[in-house]
Amino acid sequence: MRAPAALVLAALVVTSAPAPASASAPASASAPASASAQAVMAPAVTEIPAGTGNGHPVGATVAGLAARGYEEREFLMSGRADTFQKVGVWTSGGQWGARATGTVQDYTTRLLVERPADPARFNGTVVVEWLNVSFGVDIGVEWSQSYEHFTRAGYAYVGVTTQKVGADKLRSLDPARYGRVSLASDALSYSIFAQAAQAVRAEAATLLGTGAPAKVLAAGHSQSAGRLATFANAIQPVVPAYDGFLIHGRGAGAAPIGDGVIALPLTARIRTDTAVPVLQVESETDVRTFADARQADGARVRTWEVAGTSHADAYGLAQYNAQNARDRAINDGRPISCDRPVNAMTWRYASNAAFHHLDRWARGLGAPPAGPQISLLLGSVRRDGDGNALGGVRLPDLDAPLAAYAPTNSGGEIAGACLLLGATTELSSARIRQLYPTQQDYVVAFTRAADRALAAGHLLPADHAEAVARARTTPLT
Repeated sequence: MRAPAALVLAALVVTSAPAPASASAPASASAPASASAQAVMAPAVTEIPAGTGNGHPVGATVAGLAARGYEEREFLMSGRADTFQKVGVWTSGGQWGARATGTVQDYTTRLLVERPADPARFNGTVVVEWLNVSFGVDIGVEWSQSYEHFTRAGYAYVGVTTQKVGADKLRSLDPARYGRVSLASDALSYSIFAQAAQAVRAEAATLLGTGAPAKVLAAGHSQSAGRLATFANAIQPVVPAYDGFLIHGRGAGAAPIGDGVIALPLTARIRTDTAVPVLQVESETDVRTFADARQADGARVRTWEVAGTSHADAYGLAQYNAQNARDRAINDGRPISCDRPVNAMTWRYASNAAFHHLDRWARGLGAPPAGPQISLLLGSVRRDGDGNALGGVRLPDLDAPLAAYAPTNSGGEIAGACLLLGATTELSSARIRQLYPTQQDYVVAFTRAADRALAAGHLLPADHAEAVARARTTPLT
């Protein structure tokens, strides 16, 4: 019996992919150590020489970094990672108790770094991404969506192989390059991700080519977002590793804190007493599974629901397909295609604005603007006559539409992928002419929509300029 689409989506958003079998030796057997000792253990960082193995990192960016004044480097991070356990009852409010068990294991993982080639361009903020492994290989969703913003604003970026399935895949794809990479289990993931922040600060000269950063922000998408929700609620209060969190595209639940079946509340909100800011950003695809975890904006928690967007989209897919053709990590490198054109809504604009506001928030420069919720009726998204969502954070491509943007799709060779990629259906020529009798009418409508998004704080000035310039050269069908 085929599972309902919403249940399949929830499974992909919250859980990680099963770890494949690996012939490589596991991490060393556990050895006890005190939680206080573990807290001060600094991981060791060593650079992977550029020509090692296949000669490039798995998941290396396909963006033209040199033209943007950036460079890509890759490192191994080795240390001893602790595990954590629940303390008390975890309720939907997110005020979750946890403690380190003091049982640690050796690990070696990799850090994929994108940094300004000129250290003087570094803006002082590092985005550390919990790389997504829903499809069995590390995917840097946040980098793929917001690299344009990161590179023009001077951020540094670090993608962390945080889970066992990602580590195992690296070894299988390039054993000469990643033979030392080994994570015993996902129970170590929270400690490893905390140590990545520690390494970014302590080893900034090596990793970033600069002095210590001013702020270190955590980010993650889909199943990684579920794990970040658990990190923000349970781990950050006892291991204060990050200065802020961007949690992108999660369902209503969160991830387990250790191995095996661990009772979790079905609905997990972000704790309102968090000491650092947390910005949640949800696509239209995610809202159906996330809705039960909606919470009012507070002093340290904000949520944006971005109408018209899908869990993954055409912009990101173009990069993933190019990476996969090179790395042959999924489906022997063949591109993902779906029954209908993939969702082309400009999610990246909202992502860029979210990182901009989170950075300012972490620096004490004010909270992000509010974002209205997508309108739901009995759990379904309410739509206008063209089929586009009502309510939510609205980008100019939705408020001056040339297409209907759906949150899901179908078909494809990769199970679950098209369900997440959404669809684009162009409006009929008659409908477009009804909306915009002339090309200039379209440009005016689009520019006004872009102006509204800019004024609301959901569109950055650089993206506003790009969007309006694109509208001026977009022919009407």
